[in-house]
Amino acid sequence: MLEKITIGLESFLSVIGRAIAYLVLFMAALVCFELVSRWFFSTSQPWVHDVSAWLLTAFVFLGGPYALLRGAFVRVDVLYGALRPRVQLWLDTVVSTLLVLLFLYVLIGYGKDFFMSSFKMNERSATGSWGGPVWVAKMFVPMGGFLLLLAWITHLLKAWQKHLASDQ
Repeated sequence: MLEKITIGLESFLSVIGRAIAYLVLFMAALVCFELVSRWFFSTSQPWVHDVSAWLLTAFVFLGGPYALLRGAFVRVDVLYGALRPRVQLWLDTVVSTLLVLLFLYVLIGYGKDFFMSSFKMNERSATGSWGGPVWVAKMFVPMGGFLLLLAWITHLLKAWQKHLASDQ
């Protein structure tokens, strides 16, 4: 049962992570479009800067959970790597989980308020004349927090499954 949940969560988060990875190509195309527009037509597209910044926000908040699943999340391995696997498992389960939950409280709780206030006032970009909706980028903060929660649960389930399998 737990293995099916783990596989399902990992599949869901992997689809999102891969989609975010492809958005990097879209962002590169936007930046190239802006460069061509400036060099050859001597005109700037004000929306490109905003959309690029918003995509970067999506990369960080929606791509972070995928990085956690792949073991590419930031961790100080100087001490952690020297510990026995069982101690690492308990540190992740207790200490790291408490720290992650505190971080998620901020991301989801305050991020939701940040997004909702922007959404309710229909906040628009002050850059140029295009007036794109700012709340779209702000939505990635609580959404990324929720996905990070799912990724952390998946990380713990996989770690415990590995530990239990090694004990048999």
